[in-house]
Amino acid sequence: MGPRLGELLVRSGVCSRPAVEEALKAQAIFGGRIGTNLLECGAISEERLAHALGERHGVPGLFGELVPEPSALALLRPIDADRLEVVPLRAAGKTLLLLTVDPGNVAALDEVAFATGHHLHPFVVPEARLWRLLNSAYGAFREERGVEGHQRPGPPPAPMPAPMALRPAAVAHHGEAPDLIDEAEFDALYGRVGVTTPGPFPSPLPPRVTPADVPPTEAPAHGLLPPEVAATPFWSDEEDASPLGFEAAVRLLAGVEERGAIARAVLRFARSRFQRALLLTVRRGQAHGWVGLGPGVTVDAVRRLRLPLGAEGVVATVVATRSHFLGPLPRTEANVRLLKGLGGGVPKSACLIPILALERVVNVLYVDAGRGELVDPSGLGELLILATRIAQGYDALVRRAV
Repeated sequence: MGPRLGELLVRSGVCSRPAVEEALKAQAIFGGRIGTNLLECGAISEERLAHALGERHGVPGLFGELVPEPSALALLRPIDADRLEVVPLRAAGKTLLLLTVDPGNVAALDEVAFATGHHLHPFVVPEARLWRLLNSAYGAFREERGVEGHQRPGPPPAPMPAPMALRPAAVAHHGEAPDLIDEAEFDALYGRVGVTTPGPFPSPLPPRVTPADVPPTEAPAHGLLPPEVAATPFWSDEEDASPLGFEAAVRLLAGVEERGAIARAVLRFARSRFQRALLLTVRRGQAHGWVGLGPGVTVDAVRRLRLPLGAEGVVATVVATRSHFLGPLPRTEANVRLLKGLGGGVPKSACLIPILALERVVNVLYVDAGRGELVDPSGLGELLILATRIAQGYDALVRRAV
């Protein structure tokens, strides 16, 4: 596939090496692809990122407010679009224009082609844009990261070579020759949505759907993700989610190779001592729900949890003071929202511990003993030690990232 995206951006002068290194550090802690982290820190515009992704993958890159056609969305089940991280954009005859973050994932494209019965023209889009489309088109909740308020000014990137424009990486099946998009259709799709370049000949595809053509109250024809999908557990079937003792948790944290392993280790330990446990990610003035365990705690509710750090609440206090909290939760809007994210039920006391990396609070760990119960303070010493080990695990991930 050629150089990595960060190397390509530095070599082309789009991003500085320090900016790429900072994005790699953020990626190790907050997840997502490096492009998402570059967008979030304002180091690159979505347009330049899409252009670089297209150059790296050898297919056209799209960006901006894309509007998939309902008939195209209906070709793929929401559960499959979410799992494969793809969004159908337009369809005509047996041709399907497909948005994806990884055009090189042949297995995923082959599965989409088989499920839809269409030849594919893959277009690469930034991960943050695809997440937003999965959310709006299929109800598959993904974080809003990097696609709002980070469009830095600057000259447009150089146009892609014409041969690439006329030869998207189509995937043919059943022995049929792949269709090609004509130049007018490519010009209409590539670049900022809503700004098109007229072509000298008609497109073989029907007219594009624009935002004005879609009634704001119109429901997707395909439906949203079913509740059982939204409640998919954080652990895979192969991973152990049983309660974990302190020494075992320390050993696991000493050898973590990705951020998900940190979350699994700390939650397994927390569940050995407490009823409910929650990890929040602190980023861009908000605490975002990451993962949680306990009675009434669902994956969907946790992922949708947002707590502004400017609002009065115990999470904001822990982040601001960088010190742990133990006691009853005052009745504030933010604290009520926190408890709703945990499935409801007010405990008599709760404990929150900040986790630091990159010289700032990046996570907050919340535990309680359930509705109407007091936290047993005997387990808090080990929890505080574990928070320190989590920070050390993050440091190791950051060192490996750069």
